[in-house]
Amino acid sequence: MKLNKIGFLVLTIGLSTISGCSTYRTSSNIPSQTASAIDKTSQVIISEGDIKDRNYEEIGPIEVSVKKLTVFHKDPTKEQANEALIEKARMVGANAVVNVSYKSGVGLTTWGYMDAKGTGVKIVE
Repeated sequence: MKLNKIGFLVLTIGLSTISGCSTYRTSSNIPSQTASAIDKTSQVIISEGDIKDRNYEEIGPIEVSVKKLTVFHKDPTKEQANEALIEKARMVGANAVVNVSYKSGVGLTTWGYMDAKGTGVKIVE
């Protein structure tokens, strides 16, 4: 019985060490191999509401999910989700994401997640 507890402890420490090398995983509805449509230095606006004071063309939905890989990592934040939204917005040629909503929790395949979704738009001046 004591050997089983030691074996379990060794296995737990080993898995924690191996999985501790990567901290977060990001997924989205836009394929990663899509070439960037907007320069990485350009500003992308993230808004939880609509931006009615500016004219824009709707491009389409953008959804991302930031997941922590182990119980030992901090929960993903809105800021991390926003960074993922910005990256995906650039890929589709959007310079803003409007009507953004967030959802967080624990899933079957992750110790914690932060989902963000909104509509990618191209602001026209």
